[in-house]
Amino acid sequence: MKNPPDYQAPAINRKKVGKFTVTMLSDGFLDVSFDLLSGIDSASAQVLLQRRGVPGLPRMNVNVYVVQDGTRTMLIDGGAGNIHGWGGRLPVALAAAGIDPLEIDTILLTHAHPDHVGGLAGPLATPLFRHVERLFVHEAELAFWNNEAIRIAASPGFQPFFDVARNVFKAYESKLVPFSNEDVLPGIQAVPLPGHTPGHTGYLIADNGQSLLVWGDIVHFPHIQVERPEVSIAFDNAADQATATRRKILDRVSHDGLLVTGMHFNMPAGARIERHGKAFVMNYELWSPTIDG
Repeated sequence: MKNPPDYQAPAINRKKVGKFTVTMLSDGFLDVSFDLLSGIDSASAQVLLQRRGVPGLPRMNVNVYVVQDGTRTMLIDGGAGNIHGWGGRLPVALAAAGIDPLEIDTILLTHAHPDHVGGLAGPLATPLFRHVERLFVHEAELAFWNNEAIRIAASPGFQPFFDVARNVFKAYESKLVPFSNEDVLPGIQAVPLPGHTPGHTGYLIADNGQSLLVWGDIVHFPHIQVERPEVSIAFDNAADQATATRRKILDRVSHDGLLVTGMHFNMPAGARIERHGKAFVMNYELWSPTIDG
């Protein structure tokens, strides 16, 4: 008798946002350490997660989003592509979702860390999504990763991140659309969220009174950093700015009741943020067998 596989089937979740269909996909995960966090110790982090019904492990899911409106098929970030053994499940997830990679014509980047762009290009700047016509990236993000002085000044462990980002930019060089304004595509607005990286960007998808904010890496450990916004992670380029940005967007989405989702949510799902006094709490949406908005 053949033993069952020791991994889950591809995690897929769909959401209707007006005319848009948003397919939320898990690219897999990466295991790190709570030592990467500042502002909370490992024991407190474990207790907080367990109190919220989440295993007290320093494990981060990696999510990717496909947005379709009947004319375009857009990919928000590209997962980790198995760099350092992180993620790499995007091709399987796309197949399970019935999405042909050749249909993807647009890519929107939240930022260019390896777990967000590693799945976009192979060695020697080989584009993995061959029919992409435009790749949108904030001009501050593009400038940061292409700045050789910043790369040289970075730690030896961080310098390869620049090589991964540049490989992707070169792969789609003729398709790059650097932007600074918030209006990028009909029904999709860029939301500046600097701090994690200089050009870190969220994307607000809105139509017919419905909306969803894909907020990138506002949180890496969602329950911890929503409840404790002051907690930062070593990957933040400017920790104080990232913290201020996190507080600001948490205040906005809780006040407006805005549905949000992020690349490191524990599952590919949306969530609502509630304010409790001076603190916040995140509640995931339940999975539904229908994809009505």
